[in-house]
Amino acid sequence: MPLPTSIGSAIPKRGTLQYGRWEAFQHPTGQAEFLPVIIAQGKEDGPCLWLTAGIHGPEHTGPLVLHQLLTEELVAKMRGSIVAIPALNPVGLRMMAREPHPDSADPNRLWPDGKPVKPYDPDLEPPSPLEVAYKALFDVMLASADYLIDYHNAWTGSISFAFQDRVLYRPDEDGKAKAAAEALLRQQAEMLKAYGHTVIGEMSTKKLIDEKLHRSTSAALLYLAGKPTFTVELGTGHMPDPAMIAASAAGTRNVMRWAGMLDGELEPITGIQVVDLGYPVRRLSTPRAKDACVVMHTVQSGDIVAKGQPVAEVRDIWGRPIGDGLIYSEYDGFVIGRSHGIFFYPGQAILFTAVPLDGEMVEPYPEDYFK
Repeated sequence: MPLPTSIGSAIPKRGTLQYGRWEAFQHPTGQAEFLPVIIAQGKEDGPCLWLTAGIHGPEHTGPLVLHQLLTEELVAKMRGSIVAIPALNPVGLRMMAREPHPDSADPNRLWPDGKPVKPYDPDLEPPSPLEVAYKALFDVMLASADYLIDYHNAWTGSISFAFQDRVLYRPDEDGKAKAAAEALLRQQAEMLKAYGHTVIGEMSTKKLIDEKLHRSTSAALLYLAGKPTFTVELGTGHMPDPAMIAASAAGTRNVMRWAGMLDGELEPITGIQVVDLGYPVRRLSTPRAKDACVVMHTVQSGDIVAKGQPVAEVRDIWGRPIGDGLIYSEYDGFVIGRSHGIFFYPGQAILFTAVPLDGEMVEPYPEDYFK
């Protein structure tokens, strides 16, 4: 899709990298909060790929991927354009805080949801300045983006992977909406295959909406614009892994090749573990502690596990085994990452696990969603 004549103060120019600021909102102390903008435009026409990062304050790998990716050498070879926002949450990044000032909500749950605008209600809190800013930026995305990748970090020591969202559609009488959603899912799957990292399906539709993940950066564009998008998770956030940075930059260039923005064969993805069990999986926080306990994990991120396999030792604070002293996997699958720390209350997940996918990847919105 065509770029606007400018995005904030960044003005695209063929064959160059251009830099600028997109004014987000004003602080009451007089300073302006801005988002940094990078526009890379090839000399020939082609698709527009949006790349966003830095929406969660403790997650610092994404900006470094963009810095490694966006070079004069890339621009000289590419067709089309890239719009990159390395810091969607500047305040959070500075403070290493997930929730930014002036909003106490998760910023990756503030993008438009497609619901009708409701009449003004003085008893309800109005959208925060950040949510208003994201809505304005989203309108620019809608007008220009053909594809989007949003860069995140997961848990300390987790593997590098990408989420595949379930695709939601609004049912119609002739079934065209479902067919379009299925076609979009296929495009998304091809894009993820080109990226080349481990692929993990999202949670159930009900939980996804309950968690407001349909309002994440990538899901909002996927659902409301019908554009292929995905979110990547690049291991530990507060101490970026150079191997994951390089592998993500290579994967992004591969997406560009898939999209017709770069020539040549796909680059091999090296330096990271890629797990493929041969069947689709989704994320699940499992297993969970049954008692207040001290846990010593006996599996690592990326390990393949079988249902009933011991995955941790469990003791009380004095070091005495609780029960038989073990916690067992409840599913076949593999370990995405381990929960932080060793002290757990009953019901807390000790692992984040990829388990066999259940449900459909293309589903209608809940009946009452748009009411």
